Amino acid sequence: MKKILKICIILSFTFLLTGCVDCLVSLNYSKIKKPTLYGELTIEPQILEKYSMSISQIKKQLLDHDFFKDWTIKKQTDSSLSIESPTSFIKEISTLTKQNNKYILSIDIPKNMLDTSELNHYKNTLQLLNSSNATCSFKITMPGTIISSNVGKYQQNVVTINLFELFIEEKALSFHIISKKENNHLLLYFITLIILLVLIIILIFIKKRQKD
Repeated sequence: MKKILKICIILSFTFLLTGCVDCLVSLNYSKIKKPTLYGELTIEPQILEKYSMSISQIKKQLLDHDFFKDWTIKKQTDSSLSIESPTSFIKEISTLTKQNNKYILSIDIPKNMLDTSELNHYKNTLQLLNSSNATCSFKITMPGTIISSNVGKYQQNVVTINLFELFIEEKALSFHIISKKENNHLLLYFITLIILLVLIIILIFIKKRQKD
């Protein structure tokens, strides 16, 4: 169980085989210098009862592990908990670089952290979950507007990845996303210049009237 839980937290993935039907993971890079990795995990009450587990026990089990000593884990309800990673972990698995007005995010999950081939035996289960009402998504928020992504679907500044499909199709855990931040400096300078010109014209007009 610890292995499954560890995988869940490290990658903010879900208890695919132990009854979790709602998992949302969010990696937010909108604040470039302070990215956040946050996850919410919900496990059906009947599953917790079946395995004689509770959210409080899961939380304690995770916090007892040295790896998670810097993580923030909170019980939300009797069937859900929230998880937030330290910034150091985000920097370990991802890199954000800037080229002119473009931002390039690279996320590479090494196999020693999570080998998706281990899930081959559970493809049928994953397919059933994917075709049901179960949700397991990974959302990545970028600075600016996203113009390219090698995975998932993107709109404006958010990429949404279906983790069920990712595992079923055995895709590599290597994500590359590019966003573009419009340069508004020229527009700002232009507006400022117009305002200054208008003020100058008004001052000239006022002085001329005073002389008259």
